[in-house]
Amino acid sequence: MRNGLFLGQGGKYKKFCILILSLVVSGMFCNASNAHSDGAPLACLGSGFDRYSFRFAAPGTFTCGNLGCHYQYPVNSGKGKLMLFVVDKCEPNEIVDILVSFKQTTKEFHGFQVTAHDNYYGNRLVGTFINVGNDEDTQVEAGGRFATHTKKGTNQKFWHVKWQAPPEDFLVANPVRFYAMGVEANNDGTAMGDYIYKATRLITVTRKKVKKEQVRIMKKE
Repeated sequence: MRNGLFLGQGGKYKKFCILILSLVVSGMFCNASNAHSDGAPLACLGSGFDRYSFRFAAPGTFTCGNLGCHYQYPVNSGKGKLMLFVVDKCEPNEIVDILVSFKQTTKEFHGFQVTAHDNYYGNRLVGTFINVGNDEDTQVEAGGRFATHTKKGTNQKFWHVKWQAPPEDFLVANPVRFYAMGVEANNDGTAMGDYIYKATRLITVTRKKVKKEQVRIMKKE
């Protein structure tokens, strides 16, 4: 009976083991250095492991707020506010501006990470983040799946990156959800005294509808 019970719960046991391993690996990423002034790790700050998967996806269950990087205060418990500005809709392959900024903050140092995902199986990462010109305050990671600050970029409260929507032949499960997390830090090299914030915005990726009058003109031509 015990053997049968164990085998019957094999799937749950396997998921549990994967979850524990994910926690350990994620903790290693975050705890390797309490202060990530050169950019947010992929396994933390808004890009934790998705459920029981080893793939980097967001928003995951685990962030720097609960893995050891900046764990003293709950998310969005500080006096500041993380702002995320994204247009409501765009066309396939279009490049749009993404603005991330802090408001009402009292700390001197700040950081962020942002990513985008659609509703395909909950949180498939979509699109590509792009640096703006020669901007040294931001950087992209994992082939453009994430955008984050640089060491130089921690001395400010505002960041500007661009995001290119998936091509037309890529079936997007709208709406695309932008997920950002930010850190309001005291730069003392520890996990204490820092506040974590999050912000989300939705965008719909779709082709512009051609009006009937335009179709008639095209047919005449």
